[in-house]
Amino acid sequence: MPERDALDVARVLLKKAGQDEALVRKIGPDTDIADEMIGFHAQQAVEKQIKAVLTAHEIPFMKTHELSYLVGLIDENKIDAPSALEQADTLSPWAVEFRYPGDEPPALDRAAALTLVVKVREWAEAQIAAVPSKAKTATGQEPATES
Repeated sequence: MPERDALDVARVLLKKAGQDEALVRKIGPDTDIADEMIGFHAQQAVEKQIKAVLTAHEIPFMKTHELSYLVGLIDENKIDAPSALEQADTLSPWAVEFRYPGDEPPALDRAAALTLVVKVREWAEAQIAAVPSKAKTATGQEPATES
């Protein structure tokens, strides 16, 4: 099986993040669904979006749900990022901590969580679109792109 290039993997991560975003968008307004479920999928969407950008830029990262670590890699590597990314870590506890018995989690601002997911997605899509493809044609030329 041929190895996928970084942009292919980044696009897969964005697609998977889109599935989490779709779930948050569809079930977010339903008060019968626990905040823990909405928060988890919002966190997962943002995590995958950030990992997609890191992957596209070929920046290695540890397997983690800690968004502060991933955002730190964005900063360390001087990748332009929106101010919304500074808020990403507010979703980290929803990945694990709030999903298991323990202290009652705070109420989740579902609209704010979805807004964050959307802003990070828009940034991630733009970042990935701006990364030049390493694919070459048989002649060694960059493939033609459609306008």
